[in-house]
Formats: sequence, C-alpha cells, structure tokens
Amino acid sequence: MSISGSYKTGKFKSNGRSLIAWRIWLSGLIATALVSLVLAAPAIGQANGGTPVFNGDSGNFNVYLTISPSPPTPNVPAHFTMILTKKASDQPVTGATVFVEPTMTGMAMPGLAKQRFVQTQGRPNQYDIDVPVTMEGTWLFAVTIVDPGLGDTTFTVNTKVEKPDAPWPIIIAILVALPLLVGLTWFFLFRKTGDDDDDDETDDEPQESQKIAPKRTVRPERTS
Repeated sequence: MSISGSYKTGKFKSNGRSLIAWRIWLSGLIATALVSLVLAAPAIGQANGGTPVFNGDSGNFNVYLTISPSPPTPNVPAHFTMILTKKASDQPVTGATVFVEPTMTGMAMPGLAKQRFVQTQGRPNQYDIDVPVTMEGTWLFAVTIVDPGLGDTTFTVNTKVEKPDAPWPIIIAILVALPLLVGLTWFFLFRKTGDDDDDDETDDEPQESQKIAPKRTVRPERTS
C-alpha cells in the first residue's frame, strides 16, 4: 500500500479528528480559565486596594485605614492598611507604633491579643497587618497609635465578617463552556464521518477508470 493511500484510511482520519477534539477541549479549558480570572479580577482588585473603614483625624494624626477583603470572611485574615500623616498637614508620620486589638461583640475571644502593625518598606508612613477572624458576625477593632512626638490616640472601627458567596461567575462560565465543548467535539468527531465516507468513494472512482484495458490482437486479413 502506498503512503498516500494509507492516509485515506479510517485510522488516519480518526486520529486526525481526535487531535482536533483534544485541541478544542484544551482551548476551551484555557478560555474558561481566562474568563474566570477576568470575572474574579474585581474581587482581586478590591483585596489589594482595600475598602476604607476610617478616614479622618484621631488625636494629632490623620488616619486613612482600609480593610480587605471586604467584607471579610471566616478563616481568611483581614488585612488592614493604614496611611498615617500629621493632623492638618501632609507630613508623613514614620516613627509611630500602631496596635490593633480585635474583639467580637457579645463574645469572649481568647487568644486575640493586641497585635502590632508592620511598616512597609519604601513607604514608611504605611502600616500593615493581617488579623485572624474565625467566626461570622460583627467584629470591633480597637486601633492605638503611639508616637514619641505626637502622643497617642485610640479609635475603634467595626466590620461584619460574612460567609463567602459562591463563585457564581466562575460556575456560569463553566456551565456555558462545557456544552459548547461537547457540541464542537461531536461535530468534528461524528458529523464529519459521512462526508469522509463520500470522499473515499469519490476518490476510488478515478482509480477504477484509470485501469488499463487489455490489448486486443488484430489479425491481418488474407488476400486471395
């Protein structure tokens, strides 16, 4: 059997269709992952930027405090970011010590002692901390700022810790993508089978017509 003829067999065609199907599935999975990331991008941006929970003066300080994610969820630490400047000015406060003490309203929360913010390298008037929140409900955070030259102050912020919502955008993306992948796979694997058989029959016809007819021997006529 010639090489060109072997490519016309069902085996080679089946392998070709299978390769196309695998490419469809791989492309679909990549597309679904990209869509899921795009749909989750607002939540990621909110977690990085944070939601303001305090913006104003306290003692001799101007405080801008954010929390992320918003709202916080159980078993995921609440991240606080504080930008600290001197009251009535834009002068950064870089020598302060900042603490936070978390409590839950109406409940004793053992083990949640006062915790210290950490200054951010490259931006010394930014202070960050991750505070564990383990239960749903309203939490209070008592924030204390101590500075050798500006004194100290304490203020309280509250936020509600809620159960995380189901990732509906990702679920919807998967539910839309899977039927599409199944449909495309069916089309390339099964819909083309009939067309391929017709092509085989068409390709075989010229081969039959090209068969060389047997030579006929012509005898010369006798003359009297």
